[in-house]
Amino acid sequence: MRVRAAVATDARAMSEVLVRAFDEDPVMNWVFADAEQRRRVYPRMIAALIRHAYLARGGCEVAENDGAILGVALWAPPGRAKTPRWRQLLAAPAMLAAAGPVQFVRISRQGAKLDAVLEAAHPKEPHWFLSVLGTEPSAQGTGVGGALLRSRLSDCGGLPAYLECIDANVPLYERFGFKVISAIQVPDGGPTLRGMWRV
Repeated sequence: MRVRAAVATDARAMSEVLVRAFDEDPVMNWVFADAEQRRRVYPRMIAALIRHAYLARGGCEVAENDGAILGVALWAPPGRAKTPRWRQLLAAPAMLAAAGPVQFVRISRQGAKLDAVLEAAHPKEPHWFLSVLGTEPSAQGTGVGGALLRSRLSDCGGLPAYLECIDANVPLYERFGFKVISAIQVPDGGPTLRGMWRV
């Protein structure tokens, strides 16, 4: 297995891994209340965001074995955690086509609520931000996520790192030196996320 920088031609495989990795994620279940809709819309949404937002910021990496992508880490370099609005708009047509106008509006509203609570808790000092870390379900527990974490954490230029995760993932990140610094309540009955910081 090797970890390398992600490139544009990886976008489809990256999105497919993340769709499978987050199929039962409580945050995705909150954004997409309907499982069938989530499976229809989320693949196109994450693929568009990878192409138009994440890869453009730099810092994204994949773990692969024999050419197959097994894990994805979407990092944002210091000062680039928030995706510019114009880049978000580039991803909108794919979501609209997949969801339809009514559901697109509902999903966008849910996304805006989530963004608001996450942004309010986000540290202000310069840091690397781990937006998404996902592993192919069949490869979970084999060290893929750890390899992706070690790769970036060894190359943070002396800066801290930050992420948000569900309670079940806190022990994984604690093993890599992250500490819980906040509890972030997703509104409207959503899950509680933990903000985690690593110096």
